[in-house]
Amino acid sequence: MNCPPQGPLRLHPGMAIPRHVRAGAWMGRRIEDDLDARVETTLTAVAEQALRNGTRAGLEALLKATLRLTGATGAALYEGRACVVKVGRIPAASNGTVKRGARPSVLQVWPAPLTTAQRHVVARFTAFAPALLAAHAREVAQGARHSRLLEAKTRLERTVVTLEKRRSRAAHDLRTPLMVIKGYVDMMLKGTAGPLNAQMQRYLERLAKSSTDQKELIDRRLSPLAPGLDDLRPVLQSAFAPTPGRRQAAPTLTLPGERAVSVRGTRADWELLARTVARSTGGAVAVDVHLGPALDATQWLLRVRACPGAALAARTEAVLRHLAQRLGGTLAVHREPRLELAFVFPGDDAFAVPVHR
Repeated sequence: MNCPPQGPLRLHPGMAIPRHVRAGAWMGRRIEDDLDARVETTLTAVAEQALRNGTRAGLEALLKATLRLTGATGAALYEGRACVVKVGRIPAASNGTVKRGARPSVLQVWPAPLTTAQRHVVARFTAFAPALLAAHAREVAQGARHSRLLEAKTRLERTVVTLEKRRSRAAHDLRTPLMVIKGYVDMMLKGTAGPLNAQMQRYLERLAKSSTDQKELIDRRLSPLAPGLDDLRPVLQSAFAPTPGRRQAAPTLTLPGERAVSVRGTRADWELLARTVARSTGGAVAVDVHLGPALDATQWLLRVRACPGAALAARTEAVLRHLAQRLGGTLAVHREPRLELAFVFPGDDAFAVPVHR
């Protein structure tokens, strides 16, 4: 279908050409396009301001940009009926408050926008404001949570200081009479108070042993906490990893898989213990390493069996016993029918062990 030719556009008498059309004709582009570019650039700057200096600064930058682009004298952002932030001169009748039952828009401007360009700016900023308000709410919630955590940390620090003072006093009050009893028992055993018959000797020896055990118990339960190892399993896996070119079979590791094995003592001491055990059993044909709970629920059992061809030197055994004692545990060595090393260590949630320096 052919369209009839159209003549040139003619204006009716008294019809005025809009200003933005005349300005666009002179500049070669539409004024709306230039305004959209300015709005997008402004929103990008506001987002960067919020990212660098916090969402509160971004909200204020958004309102100041609203005043600049619309020529308004005041603006405010609302979340429900609550005014979050306001900038400029707000009429006394409004003063940033909302009447009961009214639900304002997210962004309010005084005086109300009149031109199409002003309404376009307000609409675009109103669409962007909820995301900024949501980020501001999250930031405020995180700040409140951070303040609560700092308060809880301060309370815990004060509690730890108080408990440490109580622990120190308790250790002193328990050790002092115990050392007095032990001193008198030692003097009586040496014959300072006169000769002893067999029954008295037996009673005093039992009393001396009980005093020694009580002192070790006080040292173990009331000594300062030693630094702990979060998980012993990676240390054992590294120490007993298969050696390239080794003719013997790789060691068999049986480790708890459901939870980490937390133990007392530093990582360096545990690595030294594991390497020493691995070297001492390196000549065996088969090595079985088992780590699991001991009979006491607060302790861990590390059992290493090697056969045949493994031999434990006296010096190596002394080193292992020293390391086991340093880590607060015990070592049992069996050489028949095969070499077996059984370590029992307290867990990290057990009572404190002495710190050896």
